[in-house]
Amino acid sequence: MRFQVGFLASAILAAFTLPVCCEEIEKEAQSTSDSPSPDGQFAFRYTGRSDSDGKTYDLINSATGKVLMSVAESDPDLGPSARFDMKVLWKPDSKAFSLTATLWKRGSFVAVFVRRGSTFDKIQLPEMVADIPEKVKRGKDFPHVVELNSQSAKQWQQDGSLVVEIENIVDGNNGSITATRTAVLGFNRSDKAHILESRIKFVTAKP
Repeated sequence: MRFQVGFLASAILAAFTLPVCCEEIEKEAQSTSDSPSPDGQFAFRYTGRSDSDGKTYDLINSATGKVLMSVAESDPDLGPSARFDMKVLWKPDSKAFSLTATLWKRGSFVAVFVRRGSTFDKIQLPEMVADIPEKVKRGKDFPHVVELNSQSAKQWQQDGSLVVEIENIVDGNNGSITATRTAVLGFNRSDKAHILESRIKFVTAKP
């Protein structure tokens, strides 16, 4: 079973809680960088040799390889439950990026950072859920939650908006229902995003 975004976010220590500052921080690590920014200035990398030691996901300076900020850090005390995977989508002008954070067996959520001068600030996102109304269930029982409001960033559009998908899946003896909500997020000079448009579709499957 996958858990709610709020619980999921709390399982990563220091994840998305601080502005990403471009002050260079020394950190030794044997790792490979990935997800470079379109302008070539930044990239990301995983740091840490094993789950027992804890791992971080770091924003780095592409030219020097030095860490600018750890944007996510696992808690080694949680063991395998602390495993996470990141998918980065850079805005084409390198002025923003989204992170889709997936925790092992706990689903995924999205965070967005916008560049302001020499820093990247975290943007507050609206609540995004994909509820399954009773009329879609048609009186049938679906007691098992397979996936609960897992979020994923899909695409930066030409107007600067971001497409995000939210997925719910429930099942049981009566089959399954998948709810997929597609939301388009707009950004302005404030520290909040807003939903420009939203649509949802339901797919039912027989047992």
